[in-house]
This record gives sequence, structure tokens and C-alpha cells, in this order.
Amino acid sequence: MSENKIIKIAIPSDDGESMSDHFGRSLGFIVYYVDLTDKKVLNKEFRKRSIVENNEEHHHEHHHHEDNETSVEEARRHLDILNTIKDVDIIITAGIGPRMLSAFRSLNKQVIIGYDINPDNLVKEFMDQNLS
Repeated sequence: MSENKIIKIAIPSDDGESMSDHFGRSLGFIVYYVDLTDKKVLNKEFRKRSIVENNEEHHHEHHHHEDNETSVEEARRHLDILNTIKDVDIIITAGIGPRMLSAFRSLNKQVIIGYDINPDNLVKEFMDQNLS
């Protein structure tokens, strides 16, 4: 009897309920624990990022902070994201910058581009093999 294959999928979110359309500025990630053998979600949790001060400023002032962000600030933000979801296997996001994409690929993480305001739908599509 073989064991079920369990994976973790991360989707960016600001509230733990809906998908954020801005990967690098999301306040956290919804992490789904998925049984691929039985095609069901076993659990999900919202993981808040530890660095959020720039996120709140960005959301309220609606200017593009990245344009004048230093490489040190960018590196800190990227490390924070990587630490928050370092144990996941797959990231589903509406979009992602080339540096983060490269970082995830170097860690053997699969990045899938997709969007649905309800992240549960994306996970279901993935389990049904309609998203890759």
C-alpha cells in the first residue's frame, strides 16, 4: 500500500480569504495542504509576512514604491517572502517578478500563473489538472 502524496500550495493574499493580485506586496500567503492521491484539501492556513510596513504604505498611497526601492530593501522583501513559504512545493500567483521567479526555481519550487479572486477555485483546478 503506497502513501498518499501530500504537497503544499501557496497563494498570495492580504486577508487569508481572497487572492492578492500583487505577489510581492501581499501581506501573506494562504498555504493549502493538498492530498494529490485523493484530490482533496486536508488543511489551509494563512501565513502573514513579517515585513509589512511597505505593503500598507503601498496600498494606501497607491504609488509604485518598487521604482525607487533599493536593492537592499528588495532583498529583504524577497527573503521575507522566501522564509514565509520556504516549505511549499507550488506557488500559484497572478504574476511574479523575474528575480522572485528565479529564486523559487533555484529552490525547485513550481510557479504557476493563474488568477481567481477565490483561491480555493485555483487549488481545485490544479487538483483537476486544469492548471499547470
